[in-house]
Amino acid sequence: MIAASEFLNFCKGYEIDFFSGTPCSYLKPLINAVIDDPEIDYYGATNEGDALAIVCGASMLKRKGVVMFQNSGLGNAVNPLTSLSFPFRFPFMMIVTHRGQPGGPPDEPQHELMGQITEEMLNTMRIKWEYFPLDRDALKKSVAGAVAYMEETNMPFAYVLQKGTISPQDLKKSKSDEPIGQRKTIFEENLQVPYSQRASRTEAIQAIVRHTREKDFVVATTGKTGRELYTINDCAQNLYMVGSMGCASSFALGAALCSRDKRWIVLDGDAAALMRMGNLATIGAYKPANYLHIVLDNEVNDSTGGQDSVSNSVSLAAAADSCGYNKIYSTDSIEELNTILADLGEKDGPVFIHLLIKKGSPKELGRPKIKPFEVKERMMQRLQET
Repeated sequence: MIAASEFLNFCKGYEIDFFSGTPCSYLKPLINAVIDDPEIDYYGATNEGDALAIVCGASMLKRKGVVMFQNSGLGNAVNPLTSLSFPFRFPFMMIVTHRGQPGGPPDEPQHELMGQITEEMLNTMRIKWEYFPLDRDALKKSVAGAVAYMEETNMPFAYVLQKGTISPQDLKKSKSDEPIGQRKTIFEENLQVPYSQRASRTEAIQAIVRHTREKDFVVATTGKTGRELYTINDCAQNLYMVGSMGCASSFALGAALCSRDKRWIVLDGDAAALMRMGNLATIGAYKPANYLHIVLDNEVNDSTGGQDSVSNSVSLAAAADSCGYNKIYSTDSIEELNTILADLGEKDGPVFIHLLIKKGSPKELGRPKIKPFEVKERMMQRLQET
């Protein structure tokens, strides 16, 4: 068995000190040690894919990260593994438990199939991996090799963690005994503009661009939102998601937590925000003051032909309010959007703005000519300059 502290000390020796993940009983001693270690930042996520995106966002600030989760959650991480970390070339360490391992200890029926295909899935996604070592010397050598691989390739490296690999460790951090107290959430919306008279996405993005500031960095969700931002105002302070739908908000969260002197603006879509609504709770829990989340809601999946989303039956702003955002707005007026943006302070966050727009985009809508990893690299350079 390995003591969790031994692994963490090896990680800290390589300045790997940013962790995110979701729990698993196999991971219990490691997560407990991470949470209790004052030299490590740990941010729990509601979803394995969002944990991965949070770590990728942190790497924009050159924070070296680890994401940890159960192999059942590997399915939730497939999309950001293949359409975020791969095209953008984000290196990080991944620890995946091996529940349901063939020939391993008895486990619950829901782990049977994933236990059989965990290794195959990692191989299929071209993720270099090995079993978590069982002794200190092997672990020291393995971590050094993993770090060298990540530095050489800018790709993730995975450990598959078997049951009983890490010595038991209790969580020392105690749960607060303070009562939650009274909570009362009332959010009223008055959205009266007919659909056809709403502003376009282009008009909304133009307004947002006019109100960006010197130290604002913008993450635009996949599809036409990113393409329109690129067409309107391509610059080094923009990152265009080309996949990983729904992960723009978690990616920006990781970046915002590591660069408190800069404001991070998320341009989200209604369908994307609905796809990973759990991240609203994570943002509300960690409360980055330098975070502005704008959902451009046209009630359809515009990039795929205009099929309806279900956003017209959901108050996304009320959801953000319930999740703990600091300031929340909902409007169907571009004039009101301009007023809101002009009045916001740089440290008012997390702020949520829900703007109703209509579907449609320019006929000659461009696509980024710069590759995703080049977009990442130029933003990282700009982050260093500011």
